[in-house]
Amino acid sequence: MTWTEFVRARQEHLHALAPPILSAVGNDDTPSPIFHGCWDWHSAVHGVYSLYAIHRRTGDDLYLEAALQHARPELVAAELEYMRSDTIEEEENPYGFAWMLVLTETHELATGGDELRPLADHSRERIVALVSALDPERALEQTALDTHHNLSWALLHLARWARYTGDDELLEFSRAAARAHLLGTHLDDALPVASDTGAALEFMAPGLMRLAALGSVLGDEGREHVDRLLPADFTLPPFTTPTTVHGGGVNFFRALALLHLFAATGRAALSADVARVFDYQIGRRDLWRGGDYQHRHWIAQIGVRVIDDSYTLLG
Repeated sequence: MTWTEFVRARQEHLHALAPPILSAVGNDDTPSPIFHGCWDWHSAVHGVYSLYAIHRRTGDDLYLEAALQHARPELVAAELEYMRSDTIEEEENPYGFAWMLVLTETHELATGGDELRPLADHSRERIVALVSALDPERALEQTALDTHHNLSWALLHLARWARYTGDDELLEFSRAAARAHLLGTHLDDALPVASDTGAALEFMAPGLMRLAALGSVLGDEGREHVDRLLPADFTLPPFTTPTTVHGGGVNFFRALALLHLFAATGRAALSADVARVFDYQIGRRDLWRGGDYQHRHWIAQIGVRVIDDSYTLLG
C-alpha cells in the first residue's frame, strides 16, 4: 500500500475496524459508570473515542449514536468521582488520562457539546502534576518506557489539548517539559530509533514516540531535533511475529509515531512507512478482529487513531 492508497482507503478501513469496537464498548468489564467495556478503563476510553472519530470521518450516525449511549451527561459526575480514586490515578496517569483529552476534543467536535469537559480538566490536572514532580532520573525512566506510563505520550497529548483549548500557559509548560526531559545526549544514546524497528513485547515505541513528541510539542524547534536524530535513510518494516498481546498492537503505535514524524519533517519515506506498517497490521485480522478478546478489545481502536490523526495532521 502506498501513502496515496492509504489516504483513499481511510473510510473503508474505519468501517472495517468498527465491529470489534462496537462489540467491546458495551461490555461490563470495569466498574466505571461510562467507560465500562473493553477489558480496562483506558481501552474503554479510547473505544468511545473511536466511535466519535469514525462518525466524524465517515458521517455515519450509527457510530455517534453508539458513543452517546455511553458518554451520557448524567453520568459525568459519577465518572469524575471514579477517576479520582487512587487506583485510577496510579494505573491511568498518564496513558488513560491522555486518551481522555483526545476523547473530549473529539466528542466536542462531533457533538458541539462540552459535557465531558470536567473529565478532561481532571485529566489535565493530574498529568501536569505527574510531569511537575519528575526529577531527571525518573523522567528518563518514563521516557524509555514501552508501556502506559511513557512520558512522551503524556507531553504530546498535553500540547495537543493546549492548542485545542487555546491554553498558552499549558502549551509553554509542555514545551518546557519537552526541552527538559526529551532532549539530551543521554536520551540519544538510550533511545535510538533503531531500537523500535525489531521485535517488541510491549506496544509503545519509545524511541519513535520521543521524536514524535519533540516534533509535535516544540514545532519548528522540535523539527530541527527530529531531522538531526532521525537518520536520512531510516525505514521501518512491519513487525510480523508478535508473541504477546501488547506486542500484537505495536505496529499501529509505530505507525502513529511515524505519522507524527512525517507531519513534522515532510519526508516522503516516512509516509511510505506509515502506509506499509498500517497495511500489514490491518491485514492481520487475527490480531484485531478474529482471535481472542485480549486482542479484540483494543487494537482496532489504535488503528482508528492512526487514521483520525492522518486527517488532523495532514488533511
